[in-house]
Amino acid sequence: MYSIEKQIRLGELTEVRDFVVLASKYQCDVKVKSKNSVTDGKSILGILSLGLWRPITVTASGVDAKKFEKGLERFEAQ
Repeated sequence: MYSIEKQIRLGELTEVRDFVVLASKYQCDVKVKSKNSVTDGKSILGILSLGLWRPITVTASGVDAKKFEKGLERFEAQ
């Protein structure tokens, strides 16, 4: 089993949608964390509850987490 952790930024609603669509394509468990809150990375409402004004940390674990990690490149925090 493979596990990843990356910091990303989702600044617009379309980016949140694209992130959830990406995460939903994979079987790995995806969690999104901001400050002290953690939510399911495959839930639009959960991610929106974290706020879009700051970077978030994504963790994924499972057999296809490495493939999921490659798709995260477009969301990397700058």
